[in-house]
Amino acid sequence: MSYVRYAAVPLMLLACQAGATEAGYFAGIGLSTGISGKAEAELDNADVTLSEDIDVGAVNLFVGHRTARNNRFIFSYDSISFDLDKSDTSEDATGFRFDWQFVYGEEQVQPYWGLGFGFYNLQDATILNGTNLEGDDMSGISFQMAAGAKINIADNVELDVSLQRQAIGWQEIEIRGFAATETIQMSYAYNLLSAGVAFKF
Repeated sequence: MSYVRYAAVPLMLLACQAGATEAGYFAGIGLSTGISGKAEAELDNADVTLSEDIDVGAVNLFVGHRTARNNRFIFSYDSISFDLDKSDTSEDATGFRFDWQFVYGEEQVQPYWGLGFGFYNLQDATILNGTNLEGDDMSGISFQMAAGAKINIADNVELDVSLQRQAIGWQEIEIRGFAATETIQMSYAYNLLSAGVAFKF
């Protein structure tokens, strides 16, 4: 029955939230820097897994809705840069993400936790260099979790600081060579320290 206890945790957290507050909308900008990260590529036919460290930096523009319970639904446009350590190359990705944040309290500092998903496009993927797909883009789906705090600095302005964990699974690709075909599955996973400002209206 342990799965029942695990499922009950987020329900208990939701039950502990403050009462009604004023609903509304907001928009803002955020910056993120990577704390740690890893890129992995699995070569199915060769039965080999390649991995290397990655540094991550991101900028996002967002709009969202604040509910009467002070929860947030956020739609963001992301621009992410990846620096691959062993490959000594950089990549850029853009995409859209959707996040839900569950905010507690009505004080100046309000803790929260959140989760979400996103859709991304990786331009000129390094893994494709030297193959028949060199120069192609790759699409991917992300899942992310966050824990942080909202800090009210004015009636209509709040700061947001958080620690995020994001993982992107990129599309499966098939590379054709002279003698064989290789199928590659690639993923990026990393931790981010993020800060942003939102203007409420």
